[in-house]
Amino acid sequence: MDHPWRRFRDQADWLLRMAELPGDLVGYTDFVHREVVLDSRLLQSERRCTIAHELEHIHRGPPPADGVLLAREELAIDKTVARRLISIEALGEALAWSLDLHEAAEELWVDVPTLRVRLEHLHPAERHYLQRRLEHHRASP
Repeated sequence: MDHPWRRFRDQADWLLRMAELPGDLVGYTDFVHREVVLDSRLLQSERRCTIAHELEHIHRGPPPADGVLLAREELAIDKTVARRLISIEALGEALAWSLDLHEAAEELWVDVPTLRVRLEHLHPAERHYLQRRLEHHRASP
């Protein structure tokens, strides 16, 4: 299992700050002040996904100013985070337990948007693995 909080701890020159953020903003990376700010109202799984997302921003560097490139960058980060936080094996077990996205997300210790991204961007081999895993679950007593 990926531990984004441990990875953030290794970023010795970066600070973490909690604050009430406006609107639907859940977090951001401030490259000038070298700090990550998370919305203080996030649930534990949301904080985990958000810090993982902001770590990817740190790793990739400042985002592009162009809106189209920024959207591509955000999607690439979302996909990377979803893969890091949700292994295909854990996904298969969670979906065998429940096909409800909220329950599966809770089981995986992620938020629903991260789970959706993982499901929407499966590699064909991963899709095949899940189909076999779920067929096996249905065939078991």
